Amino acid sequence: MENPSIRRRDGSPKREVRLPPLPPGLEVYRPAEVLGSSVLVVEDEAAMLQQLRIDLHDLGYRPSVAASVAEARDLLERERVAAVLLDLVLDESEDSGFGLLTWIRQHHPGLPVIVLSAAQVNSASIRKAYELGASSYFVKGNVPMAHIYSDLAARLVERGTGRPGTYRFGRLQFDPTRRLMKIGEREARLTQQQAALVLFLAQGSKPATARDLIQAGLFRSNAAHSTVHSALLTLRRRLDELEPGLGPTFVHASARGYSLVAVHE
Repeated sequence: MENPSIRRRDGSPKREVRLPPLPPGLEVYRPAEVLGSSVLVVEDEAAMLQQLRIDLHDLGYRPSVAASVAEARDLLERERVAAVLLDLVLDESEDSGFGLLTWIRQHHPGLPVIVLSAAQVNSASIRKAYELGASSYFVKGNVPMAHIYSDLAARLVERGTGRPGTYRFGRLQFDPTRRLMKIGEREARLTQQQAALVLFLAQGSKPATARDLIQAGLFRSNAAHSTVHSALLTLRRRLDELEPGLGPTFVHASARGYSLVAVHE
C-alpha cells in the first residue's frame, strides 16, 4: 500500500503518514486518518478477544479490551475511545450486551458501536440492536474479518450513527457540515468553533477537560481555561434558544470535564 501525503483542509500538506503493512489476508479499507484511533473490544471469549486485539494492533489501531459490562463501563469513563466492538452475549446474561449498548447511547451518544454476535442471529435481535443505536451488526463466522475491520474504518470516518454527516442524540440532531442543530421543527446554526466543540465531544467517550480541548487545537495553545469554559457556556446558551434548559442538559459538565448526553422526552 502506498504511503499517501495527507493534506489539510486548506490544501497545505501535512506530514507524511506511513501506513503499517497489512497483516496477511487482511486487505481492508484503512484510510490514514483513522490510524492510531483507540478501539474498545468488549468480548468474553478469550480466543476471539485475542484475535481482535492482535488484528487491530497490526492494522494500526490502539485496542483496549474488556471482558464484562463492568470493565467496559469503567474503561469508557476513564479513557477516550473512538469506537467499540461489542459482543452481545457476555457472561453476565444474554441481554448484557443490549444493556451496555443502551448505556453507551445514553452516556456517549456519538460513539460508533459495531455489534458482533454469535448467538443473537434472529431478526428480532438484529432489529433491537439497531433500535438501541448500533452502528453495524455482524454475526461471527458469517462474514470475513476483513469486512468487519473495513466497516470499523468507515464508522470512524463517518462517526456517530454511521449515517454520513449527521449525529443523533435522542431528539436532538446535529449536522456538522451545515453547523446545524435541530430539535423537532426548531433549528439553530452554530459558529464554526461551537460546531467543532460538539464534534470533538461526540467523537470520544471520556469527558473532555479544558486542557483536552486546547490540546486538540480548538483554542490557542496559550488560551486560559476560563476562555474554554466561557465558550462552552456560550454554546449552552445558544442551545437554550432551541429549547429552555437544553444547553446544560445536552452539554453536561462535571468535575471530570464536559460530555454530551442524549436528549430524550
